[in-house]
Amino acid sequence: MRSRGFRFLSLSMLKGLLFENLAGQDQDWLDQQLQKICHPPSARNLYLTYSLIGRKISGEPIEIPAKLDLGDFDFLRGSGIRLNELARIYLLSAALKNNPAYFVPKVATLIQVSDTGELVTLLRYLMMLPHREEFCETAVEALRTNIATVFEAISMDNSYPMRYFNEQQWNQMYLKAAFMQLDLLRIQGVEERANAPLSRIISDYAHERWAASRDVDPHFWRPVSGFLDEVLLKDMGRLLSSANIAEQKAGFLCCMQSGEPQAKMMLESHPLNEIYQKKPFGWKDLKNE
Repeated sequence: MRSRGFRFLSLSMLKGLLFENLAGQDQDWLDQQLQKICHPPSARNLYLTYSLIGRKISGEPIEIPAKLDLGDFDFLRGSGIRLNELARIYLLSAALKNNPAYFVPKVATLIQVSDTGELVTLLRYLMMLPHREEFCETAVEALRTNIATVFEAISMDNSYPMRYFNEQQWNQMYLKAAFMQLDLLRIQGVEERANAPLSRIISDYAHERWAASRDVDPHFWRPVSGFLDEVLLKDMGRLLSSANIAEQKAGFLCCMQSGEPQAKMMLESHPLNEIYQKKPFGWKDLKNE
């Protein structure tokens, strides 16, 4: 499993962070609701409370103390997580800890009963949940949505797909993000999850775009460097000779990061070679072109 070594945020730490920002009456209400959810276990009360949190608890952003060690969950500092979102994650975590056999399948079906905002919270913070590996199909189901915010919640700035999606699921997500013209730099684990089938699809898609006189996002090529066969090497030649400097740099980076001798040879006399030696650039720098 790709998540090996990624520790869980303890329920006590999660509760402490939440209750530090939560009014006393809201703390009492949430504790009472958890009792109704867990004793006896009730899916109806889980779904009802998950929805009610949006009305009972404010959506103010949370300031996380700098001294608090979040470990693998330090991404929360820059995520803009709100109080009601944290309350929802705490609610699900507490239920899953209390009775995983009962609540895992119930949480997995939240996608069927949640509104858009509720679903976005679930997907964006899946990595915080106990038994998170059980919710892969829920995340994959979200890839099929036509709602941009839902798709972005699982695909952008989220380590869940990198750690849990299989190759086909990962490729589906990456390609749809490209078709939707999203910022591909926000997808985590692109180099780690690169694979030969995806590289071939990227090449095929680029040829279709070129045939229709359409541009291809230079960042789209990022996964192909380890799979430069005869066809992709020709694609690199086209990128390196493009009038678009961002495309040139994309081709340069793919060839430089490749282990193919022919790819290295293509760079020897290229003008970018001297530029790179003086001031190295990376994929993020293509945005400035």
